[in-house]
Amino acid sequence: MTSKPTAAACAATRADLPGLDGGELSTRRAFELRGHLADCADCGEVAASYRSMRRSIAALHEAPVAPPAGLLDQLLDAAANPSAVERAAAVGRGAVSGARPKVVAAGVGVGALAAGGLGVLAWRLAKGRRAAA
Repeated sequence: MTSKPTAAACAATRADLPGLDGGELSTRRAFELRGHLADCADCGEVAASYRSMRRSIAALHEAPVAPPAGLLDQLLDAAANPSAVERAAAVGRGAVSGARPKVVAAGVGVGALAAGGLGVLAWRLAKGRRAAA
């Protein structure tokens, strides 16, 4: 066993640990990491936790997954009877995406009328000030 590794060496090792068992590191860097892990018990524990986590995640792919009983019926009921908030959100999404051209046209029309009304009001105010002057 050599001298205790430096904090910088430990930090560099821990940064590369996720790629060690995944084959993502160069052969040289993997060799360096394994050498460090042989000398540093703290980094060795961290490496062991990474290996354990990888095994757990890999085991998830093998576990059978079954949806809860009644989930499909709940989803179909929710889709058939949307709440007021969901209905309003659907109209808004359609207006933004262009899927509802009537909603978009109505919004543009209201905006044009408001802008026109403000323009006429400003014109009348300006005209009244000129007449008073």
